[in-house]
Amino acid sequence: MRSVAILGATGEVGQKFVLSLQEHPWFRVEELYASARSAGKTYAEALGYGREGSRWFYREQPRREILEMEVKSLEDIGGKVSFFFSALPSEVALEVEGRVAEEKPVVSTASAYRYFEDSFTYLPSVNESHAPLLEEQRRRRGWRGFVVPQPNCTTIGLALSLKPLYDAFGLEGVIMTSMQAVSGAGYEAVSRWAEQRRRQGGSLPEPLEEYSPLTFEGNVIPYIKGEEEKVRKETVRLLGKLEGGRIQPAGFRIACKCNRVPVLEGHTESVFVTLSREAGVEELKECWRSFRGEPQRLGLPSAPPQPIVVVEEVDRPQPRFDSLRERGMVAVVGGAEATAFERCFQYTVLSHNTELGAARGAVLAAEYLHKAGYL
Repeated sequence: MRSVAILGATGEVGQKFVLSLQEHPWFRVEELYASARSAGKTYAEALGYGREGSRWFYREQPRREILEMEVKSLEDIGGKVSFFFSALPSEVALEVEGRVAEEKPVVSTASAYRYFEDSFTYLPSVNESHAPLLEEQRRRRGWRGFVVPQPNCTTIGLALSLKPLYDAFGLEGVIMTSMQAVSGAGYEAVSRWAEQRRRQGGSLPEPLEEYSPLTFEGNVIPYIKGEEEKVRKETVRLLGKLEGGRIQPAGFRIACKCNRVPVLEGHTESVFVTLSREAGVEELKECWRSFRGEPQRLGLPSAPPQPIVVVEEVDRPQPRFDSLRERGMVAVVGGAEATAFERCFQYTVLSHNTELGAARGAVLAAEYLHKAGYL
C-alpha cells in the first residue's frame, strides 16, 4: 500500500480525489494540503462539513478518518508520502508541483506542465508509448520525481474515440463541436448556476437584459477561453509518436468549436472524421468495440473492461443517462454514420469531465505508473 498526498484537497477536484482514493486497494491518503485559509484546520472544519453553507460538493461522503485529518499548508509540503496527486489551480501548480517534483512524483489535473517539450501528458489507453519522456524530464530538470498532467477534459473523449480509428484507418481531418458541462468551469460556476435555478423557481427562464458571462440557465455560451487551442494542440500530441526524446504530433488537421451548455456533468461532442482509407460504418463500430489499452491488459483497479462503449440508439449518448457508464471512466460513442463527403463519417462521443476527465482519471494514470515501475 503506497501512501499519497492530495494538493488542493478542499476544491471540487480535490474532493473527488478523496472519494476516488478512500477505498483504493493500492493507495492510501496520508496527507491533505490546501491554501493558508484552510491550513491548521481539520478537513471537516476547512469545508464547513455538516454545517449550513458546507463546501462539500458531492452526495457521496468522505470517511471519518479523512474528515479528521489536519489540512497542511502548501508552503509546508513534506516528503513522507510516496507521491502526490494535485488538484491545484494552474496558476499555483507551476511553482508548487515543480517544487514537489524535485523530490517526489506528482500526478496532476492542472494544465501547468501539459505543454512543455519534456512533458508526459498521459491519457490512459492512448499514449503509454510516451512514458519514456519521464526520464527525459528528470534529466533535463534535475528532478528526482516528475509531473504527469492529465489532458484537458474536452480533449479526453475526442482523443480516446480517435485513437482506434487513427491506428486502423489513418486520419486526414477532424472537426469537432463540443457541448460542455457547467462543472467543467469549476465549483463557483456550479454554485452560480444552482442559485440561478433557485431564483427561477422552476419556471421557464426569461430573456435577460443585463449580461453576465456566468449565466447558464436556459443559455448556451459559445466561448470557453483557451479551450479550442488546447483541444487542437493536445489531440495531435496525444496521438503522435515519441522519436528521439520528442513527440512528433500526428499529421492530421483538426478544427473545433467549444460551447458551455446547461448540463451538470458530461461533455458531449459532435465529431466529423475524414479517414485516410475507405471503410464502412460497421468497421468503425467494430474498431471501437474491440479496442483495449494498457489499463485493460494490466487489469488496473480503476480501469473499465473496455475504454470505449458503443451505443446503438439513434438519440444516444446523452449526459443524463450515459455519462456514468462504468463509473464515468469510458468514452461513450453513438450515432456513427457516413456523410455525403468521401471517407467522411460523423459520430457523437460523451465523456465524464469530473471522473475520467479529472480525479478518477488521474488515479487510473497513477495505477499505470505504479504497475509500470515509474513510481
